Amino acid sequence: MFRFEVKRLLVLLALGLLFGSFQTPNEHAPKGGTQSVLNRYNLTAQPKARFVVPSRLNEISGLTMTEDGRLFANEDERGVVYQLDYTSGRIIKRFSIGRFGVRADFEGIAVKGTWFYLVESNGTLYEFPEGRDGERVEFRTYRSFLTSKNDVEGLCYDPSTDCLLLLCKGDPGKGLQKYKAVYEFSLQSKTFSPKPPFLIPLKQVSRSSAGNHFNPSGIERHPRSGTFFVIAAQGHSIVELAADGTVLAQQAINKRVNPHPEGIAFAPDLSLLLCNDGQGGTGSLTVYAPQQ
Repeated sequence: MFRFEVKRLLVLLALGLLFGSFQTPNEHAPKGGTQSVLNRYNLTAQPKARFVVPSRLNEISGLTMTEDGRLFANEDERGVVYQLDYTSGRIIKRFSIGRFGVRADFEGIAVKGTWFYLVESNGTLYEFPEGRDGERVEFRTYRSFLTSKNDVEGLCYDPSTDCLLLLCKGDPGKGLQKYKAVYEFSLQSKTFSPKPPFLIPLKQVSRSSAGNHFNPSGIERHPRSGTFFVIAAQGHSIVELAADGTVLAQQAINKRVNPHPEGIAFAPDLSLLLCNDGQGGTGSLTVYAPQQ
């Protein structure tokens, strides 16, 4: 009897080891046990502050914060960069790229040190230094394999990889139709990577979005957690992603307060800032303070 039980235990142990070695790892588990911080913000409630931006920024489409805590924005038809006071919504200064100005479909803005970047919806990047108020600065462009079909809608800087991340609202790429894609541009090699560093699972995030739609419009890295916040104007939703693309959390965005959220940034005190394209009306800036 004793021998039989021992043999039985050995067989069960062997089977457990055999089948355990073939188990599929949990693809939804974030690397390094990343913790969500999205629950520190409540985007369904009234914001700490809301400002109507000056009329020249009615089509505001991107936000970025410098290391020294200054907020910059762009609008989507001209290569003009605006510094905004996020405690009042007023314009502090503005400067433009190109001697004669540049007109294009600009969808996002990012900054690293003293260098600024704008991205067109076709994936073309513009690199330029910060200018003084009213100045026109020279720029350099980097053309990618992306096209208007991919419809790049967001841009942010990731200091952990020294790359710019380009968020696509449109075609994610061949064989990736179940996702929304994020591509990267290395600031070291000044090249685009053909493989997305992470993908957003469309089915998972759409079911918790308004109308079951999730068309992303902005991306930013949380300065403390290192996670990525992605907003969707169509779907009125915000998703938090780990560095490997795992969905950590999701919540709705108040549509009455933020009718068309296009850009996202974080202030030095970790307040979350959203800008809304006026869509023919007035643009706005909202501020959400983190909860303790």
